Amino acid sequence: MSDQVSLDTADLERLFFTIDTSIKVTKRFQFFLWAQGALQSFLPHETMICLVGDLGSMRLRHEVFSRALVAPELDEVIADRINGFVPAIVSRWVANDHAPLSFHEQSVPHDSLRRLMPGHLLCHGMRHGAGQFDSMFIFVRTPTEASGREKYLAELLMPHMHTAVHRVCTNESASRGTTHEPHSLSDREVQVLHWIRDGKTNHEIGQILGISPLTVKNHVQKILRKLDVANRAQAVAKAAAGGLFNGQASARA
Repeated sequence: MSDQVSLDTADLERLFFTIDTSIKVTKRFQFFLWAQGALQSFLPHETMICLVGDLGSMRLRHEVFSRALVAPELDEVIADRINGFVPAIVSRWVANDHAPLSFHEQSVPHDSLRRLMPGHLLCHGMRHGAGQFDSMFIFVRTPTEASGREKYLAELLMPHMHTAVHRVCTNESASRGTTHEPHSLSDREVQVLHWIRDGKTNHEIGQILGISPLTVKNHVQKILRKLDVANRAQAVAKAAAGGLFNGQASARA
């Protein structure tokens, strides 16, 4: 496959940046930012479904990283290891000799996935000899059906995706044993964060919610502290990675 793919100097520079930034990913919101940023330049997608665990026994946990709202029932369908689409995709991948698989939107191998997230699909994974450390990445709603180039890049980047997502899982497991869960956001803070996600300024949010820009600024500072992030973009990414926006529209007063 690599014989058919050429990467120019700009591609190689972006590839190095993508790999280099993956090494710095240790938290869920960082993975979200990386997947929706650097990785998009090579593997464009709307939603990424990550499966981690043992692909053989289907003992898997899953995470959904999306820049769009996803149907609330998607989690239930992913978790269904008997009638859901995960076994169908994994079995196709295994039959394809563990090589990247692409599907045209009409050939996606499960009715529920075609119904909930219509579009082209690319998937690839990595098996680990000991089991339970496998991973599978399902890229949903890719702009076109994946070509040889995208499949080659999926193979090239797979070890880095695999390592990054396992680093996040390991870090979260350790954190659960040593730290308290972050304080939950108040209803008003959630409203403010929704409008931040929509690109509104403090002044615009104040007009929408009927509060002063200074009050909005105070809410933003509290949001950053509670989510333990440095800026508004990281706050939105961390909330999105944690599922805060799933199935919800921007809250209005």
